[in-house]
Amino acid sequence: MRTAVEVMYVRCALCGTFGELVLDGGRLDQALARARGHVREVHPGAGIPEALRLVPGVAFPSVDCCDVAAWAAQYNARNTLRTRGPK
Repeated sequence: MRTAVEVMYVRCALCGTFGELVLDGGRLDQALARARGHVREVHPGAGIPEALRLVPGVAFPSVDCCDVAAWAAQYNARNTLRTRGPK
């Protein structure tokens, strides 16, 4: 059975492509700084307070997950991956 983990989810309400999990006791300030950077880069001129959403929630790591912090870090790393667009 998967164990529920309480998290705060920081996301961009304008596009939904940026989302980061912050575990209980984690650094919400750092997640917000990364989210503000996303808004400035991807949505220039947008109001940052209006663009960001903080949503309390529950995450469900896989059954075989033995390190929840590493799992959350891997999830959050997807925000930094850049994919090539079509040529």
